[in-house]
Amino acid sequence: MEPKVVGKRIKELMQIKNITLEELSKKLNLSKNMVKNKLEGNDEFCISEMAKIKEIFKLDLKEFDDLFFGENTKTTCNM
Repeated sequence: MEPKVVGKRIKELMQIKNITLEELSKKLNLSKNMVKNKLEGNDEFCISEMAKIKEIFKLDLKEFDDLFFGENTKTTCNM
């Protein structure tokens, strides 16, 4: 999935779950600027960050797969 699409979907989840950028940043142990860049599609979430996002938003496996690995998968992030 393209980084911008992933970011858009995570922003939607943040609205639904009422989670702020600051809260998400703390839970991911990343700066707000880093998370903002990832949400805007300027950078990708790494595997460990994806796993944390799955936990934070209580996603089941299908939701997780759809969020990060849907059509047009593109991953360049190193672990």
